[in-house]
Amino acid sequence: MASKVPKKRASSKTKASRRSTNKKALRQKAKRITQIQEKGWIRYTFYLLFLASIVSIFFAPYLYTMGIISLNTANADSSIGLSLFFPLVVFSYLMAKGKNLKQIIVDLGLSRSAMNWRALGYGIIVFLAIVLLEFGIGAFETVTHIPLPTNVKALLGGLPAYFFAFAVIVAPIDEEILFRGFLVPRIGIILSALIFGILHFLSYASVSEFIAAFVFGLIAGYVFKRTKSLYATIIPHVLVNVLGILALLL
Repeated sequence: MASKVPKKRASSKTKASRRSTNKKALRQKAKRITQIQEKGWIRYTFYLLFLASIVSIFFAPYLYTMGIISLNTANADSSIGLSLFFPLVVFSYLMAKGKNLKQIIVDLGLSRSAMNWRALGYGIIVFLAIVLLEFGIGAFETVTHIPLPTNVKALLGGLPAYFFAFAVIVAPIDEEILFRGFLVPRIGIILSALIFGILHFLSYASVSEFIAAFVFGLIAGYVFKRTKSLYATIIPHVLVNVLGILALLL
């Protein structure tokens, strides 16, 4: 009889251990279901915003043709819609590939660890390089008497104030997410810079804008590859836009 007591105790302990294991498994399963639901909710939100950005690009011109808004407002709203399209297509694509929001932020170089003094230093250097490039373009025009006119003032001069605020605060982030964070690792620095330059040429019909955007794309692409931080390219992009808007308004 004495030999059977330990077996009963062992059996009781085994059952308790199984119950504990089952509860733990149920909790983990419930947690996984919740995470999947949260991921799905975030993913479909980005999908809807992506579709909304596409609609907004064409909706503003439609409102202009109906006489509801002015041409300047239509141009501003379409430009904002296009800018928002850039990051939304990136996030929607990467989520469709199975990546979660945290992974995407890390891959794009937007994590907290990527925001550091090194990124700030590189950002300032890139900004100074673009300023020197602008002076170089001016010197080239003076020496060769070959004009490289820009249509920026003519195209942006009458746009509403909210567009300029967007151009300084949001647009640089949108463009860097697509052209540096997403395209550079996939198609390389040169090709991404070329597309970036062509986009600016199509927007402003200006050779000088193409040159500046292309060179910025080359430098920013190299800096992003070196630092793995998108902040190192967002910072100079913001500063360049600020400088351009000040030159436009003053």
